[in-house]
Amino acid sequence: MARAVAIAFGSSIVSAAMVAPAFAQSNATGTIFGQVSEAAGATVLLENLATGVRRSVTPDARGRYQATSMPPGRYKVQLQRNGAVERSLEVEALIGQGIEASFEAVQTVTVSSTRKTIDVSNTNNGAIFNAKQLDNLPIAQNVGAIIQLAPGTNRGDSRIPGPSFGGAGASENAFYINGFPVTNILTQVGSSELPFGAIANAQILTGGYSAEFGRSTGGVVNITTKTGTNRWEAGASVQYAPNSLRASQKNTYYPNTGSNPKTDGQLYQWNRDNKTTSRTVGAYLGGPLIRDQLFFFVAAEQQRSESESVGATTATLNSSGGYTENVSKTPRYLAKLDYHLNDNHHFEYTRIFDKTEANSRYYGWSNATKQRDNVYKNGMSWVNCCGPANAGATDNIFKYTGYLTDKLTLTTLYGKSKTTHVQTPDGYNPDILQVNAPVEAQIPGFSYTTPQTVSGNLPAPGSGDWQRTLRVDVEYKLGNHSLRVGIDRNKVRSVTGESTAGGGYWTYNRYADPSTLPYGAQISPAQAGGYGKQGYFATKHMFYDTARPSTDQSAQYIEDRYQATDNLLLSIGLRNEQFTNYNTAGKPFISQRHQLAPRLGVSWDVKGDSSFRVFANAGRYHLQMPTNVARNAAGNTLATDTYYVYSGIDPATGAPTGLVPLGPTVSVSNAWGQPKDARQVAAQNIKANYQDELALGFEKAWSDSLNIGAMATYRKLRSTNDDYCDPRPIHAWAVRNKVDDSHFGFQCAIINPGADNTLLLDIKGDGNLVRVPLTAAEIGLPKVRRTYVALNLFAEHPLRNGWYGKVLYTWSQNKGNSEGQVDTTTGSYQVAVTPNWDHPELMRYSTGLLPNNHTHVVKAFGYYQVTPEWNLGGNLNLTSGRPINCMGNLPKSENADGQNPAGGYGSNFFYCDGKPAPRGSRGNLPWDVQLGLNVAYQPLFLKGLRMKVDVFNVLNRQTALSVSETYNTGDRIDPSYKRILNRSSPRATRFTLEYNHKF
Repeated sequence: MARAVAIAFGSSIVSAAMVAPAFAQSNATGTIFGQVSEAAGATVLLENLATGVRRSVTPDARGRYQATSMPPGRYKVQLQRNGAVERSLEVEALIGQGIEASFEAVQTVTVSSTRKTIDVSNTNNGAIFNAKQLDNLPIAQNVGAIIQLAPGTNRGDSRIPGPSFGGAGASENAFYINGFPVTNILTQVGSSELPFGAIANAQILTGGYSAEFGRSTGGVVNITTKTGTNRWEAGASVQYAPNSLRASQKNTYYPNTGSNPKTDGQLYQWNRDNKTTSRTVGAYLGGPLIRDQLFFFVAAEQQRSESESVGATTATLNSSGGYTENVSKTPRYLAKLDYHLNDNHHFEYTRIFDKTEANSRYYGWSNATKQRDNVYKNGMSWVNCCGPANAGATDNIFKYTGYLTDKLTLTTLYGKSKTTHVQTPDGYNPDILQVNAPVEAQIPGFSYTTPQTVSGNLPAPGSGDWQRTLRVDVEYKLGNHSLRVGIDRNKVRSVTGESTAGGGYWTYNRYADPSTLPYGAQISPAQAGGYGKQGYFATKHMFYDTARPSTDQSAQYIEDRYQATDNLLLSIGLRNEQFTNYNTAGKPFISQRHQLAPRLGVSWDVKGDSSFRVFANAGRYHLQMPTNVARNAAGNTLATDTYYVYSGIDPATGAPTGLVPLGPTVSVSNAWGQPKDARQVAAQNIKANYQDELALGFEKAWSDSLNIGAMATYRKLRSTNDDYCDPRPIHAWAVRNKVDDSHFGFQCAIINPGADNTLLLDIKGDGNLVRVPLTAAEIGLPKVRRTYVALNLFAEHPLRNGWYGKVLYTWSQNKGNSEGQVDTTTGSYQVAVTPNWDHPELMRYSTGLLPNNHTHVVKAFGYYQVTPEWNLGGNLNLTSGRPINCMGNLPKSENADGQNPAGGYGSNFFYCDGKPAPRGSRGNLPWDVQLGLNVAYQPLFLKGLRMKVDVFNVLNRQTALSVSETYNTGDRIDPSYKRILNRSSPRATRFTLEYNHKF
């Protein structure tokens, strides 16, 4: 399929009735291969048409040749004999792909772009897009939009904004630019990016990737950048998306629960007057510093978005800061130097800068009049902050490629990355707690207020991430075997953590049954008297965590691409990975060694003419734990709750007064701010998160104008890591073994859910660690389950007769009890430390259709050159909705005395009104229908000028993409159950004016 896309972009090839020889492919280069009819005295010379750099190879005795690790671009391929050129042709090398350039036994050669062939030399699954196609399609200017063009991919949840590949979670993908890993260091959700116009090729691997790729159980995004050439080139562009041509955003309403007459069907948030205007300016310059030898390319862009929105809801205590004016800027640049010492030694330096800055100013808002005031209340500024996908980075990448002989190639890469995360509030008072007082929890006649102007959490001072990467790859051709071995190592460290603004917050509550005991309380609100007899009480939450973790990620691999017969290619690989996570003190708390990942790929050229390929691949893939894990699991965390009945409200702070405690301060996770012993943080000999995959498919050139294909995929998650916080099995072990555990408090530990685990714990409280083996049955958690079954179909019309088009259909089922390292059901982006596995009760009835299940997906995109001056483009995405859950409290029968440690998890159980509510059993969200169209004009009287208009979401289908799945709050039906949390963006229009000039 990837090959089909490559040829559709206009590659010109000469095809012989032969199979591609085995070859290895770098993750940032391509391969040119072919056959010469008479090998005696022949030499094949490959010349990059843009840079003039040359490379010569000698065919073997059978006339076959291959040139691996070729930088993407167009090449002149010449057959020379005794110093004279016999024939020549042109081909285009694409990232991660093989392109055939063969010379048949004829006196002339026909360079043809009309014969369609399939890349039979490839065994991976995915697609490749080049700059020309990206420029012609109506898509957003970011990597996420490219990913959505590939089969088997879906948008992630808005609360954890990363794509899903093949049913995997948003943290399970790997991103590369020019071979350097740019995945978000802290959470593994998303990546840093580069100026969109600097992208030369984007390879989207959805599975079946070879042993050189690891640290991913989802997909791989592999980008190469543009480079300087022998011809000076410069250009500039301006993009403008005005609010005046943007459709109004729909308001948000409370759903009709039938149990909340005050709010059912009422307005929740006024959105229709929200405004957004964006502008992007960019420029580039490239050319030779020394012709045929030293080149440079520089590209820069800045996106600026100005928006106004209502942040207040009708449930907000007051709206003194309920209206927001926001300005965000994303400056990015790329600088690249390419130095060819000679034809056999190539040096590269790449620098990438990516930063997201935002500044918000808050004003008053009236829900009664639907008007703002102009009185500035406070503000906030951010740099690469604050959420799971706010990466940003400054990357410096050095790479060397050496063609040491015709058969031996050496590639080395070294790079460094740095990211900072800053949040700066304006007018912040750190001594006032936040206040949360839902309307239904307010005592009539009381005046509730929230003077604290900053909500949520603030990052720890000095927050940031640092990475150093070293990679070495060696390729060697031995007969019908193409061998590749490599090592790579990532050393990562972070400063991470956060604290609740003001130190904590007050939450006002009401139980319909006043005799209900909050978790850990000694008396009920009714027993405390006063307004507690009516079920009213308040909870004081205090929270902070800080950590300075680091990780060491190493791998070694070997791969043999063996041409078993003229028509059959086997790719056999083995990858060995090692992951080590360190705490703030530099002590390892997780060490996962000898993780062997076999990979097998098969490609059968059915007819022997590269027109019909049957392929299969199978493999195991491992995933590391990010530095984010140490923040909770190995940091210093405080998370406590104290319950009170109250008799008044302090007007200055919004805090309750006249407090009567319901018991001592409690901590659901036993997090009291104390440092954790690294030896007690995780189970001994813990296995890594890993997944097995199997795929089978075919691709066929049905005619010169039509390619078709199908692929079936099966994925199964075999093991995962998450934290476990239930002290009951440990206490039971202590009782069985006559160990006094009265001085021990369990703080959670990372384990393999559903498996036997052995913990080292200071269970006696005397400083000596005791080995505590627990069986899976004693722990009480089910085996991890996640399966993804899919059938992908495609039909493609290559770029001929002025148009290109492709249609893809995917049927899939994503089922199990674990989404992966993240949990979009609760919106938890604490990667690999979700609440899901903390207690067995949380996993009951958790098996079902997972959040990334979209049973049907149709994608269609393409463009049509109406005349030499006019071009039309379209992009259609039809996606069936995700499943809906019903999350409620633990049934009272399982927490009658309020002492069940799972009872403190609120509405995180698959129960509703005390009855089982299996995962995904409440229907599905509606289909999301997204249509984008564009028209471009390139006047012939001014070559290089281009004007384009893109319209996104033409039908203005603002579909619900996620809803609140919390059914119970306390013992009441939550008024926001099934309230829409996120919709598709309204219809918007973007104007582009660009000028490109080659000197």
